Amino acid sequence: ERPILEGLSLTISSGDRIGVVGINGAGKSTLLKIIAGTLAPDGGNIRRPKNVHVGFLEQIPHLPDGSVRNALGIGWEIDAALDRLGMLNAVEISTDHLSGGQRKRVALARLFSQHNDVIILDEPTNHLDLGAIQWLENQITTFRGAVILVSHDRFLLDQVTTRMVEIDRGRTYVHAGGYSKLLEAQAERDTQAASAEQVRRNLARTELAWLRRGVKARSTKPQARIDAAQRLLSTRPEAAA
Repeated sequence: ERPILEGLSLTISSGDRIGVVGINGAGKSTLLKIIAGTLAPDGGNIRRPKNVHVGFLEQIPHLPDGSVRNALGIGWEIDAALDRLGMLNAVEISTDHLSGGQRKRVALARLFSQHNDVIILDEPTNHLDLGAIQWLENQITTFRGAVILVSHDRFLLDQVTTRMVEIDRGRTYVHAGGYSKLLEAQAERDTQAASAEQVRRNLARTELAWLRRGVKARSTKPQARIDAAQRLLSTRPEAAA
């Protein structure tokens, strides 16, 4: 019963390349599903144009029944994509007989062959080799609409993103620039947090020392304040994401 996402304000426009990062379970896939419209948030508002077309590649992609060819259709662009993804010789295979990696490749080829305004990608590089990742990078950078992606491939994020959304224990931070800019912002935030923590501990030590000295004439020391200061000292700062 803890908030997964809270206080996020994000506008997505054509040409945006937005990467989403956070530790496992932070809420990355939840955010993608909310943007895609497959999951309703508990609060807040989502505004999207009526005629916007959103394509969504989930971590485990769903494909239509039948052969790969039936799922994708016919066209030189589709065949070129399948060739780059190493799937051109598998067009007659039934989609329910594909491996996880093959399904991901076919789903990517299908997604980029459709007329979408927004494309959402949840871990698109899983099971892809270098050639397929290079094809994906080119598709993302040349796509005219908006792309939102979650990926553990930090190099891909740094190459293609124009903004980064960081999810950290329910808080969200939006950073301009690619993954390297996010790292710079994280380092600055950690430095500020460490400085604030040092100030807190110094204050706690000072108060504890004063309380322990106390007023010698008193028969009892203010034990409650001593205990509070000790708790302040023993409290650890939040771990970094």
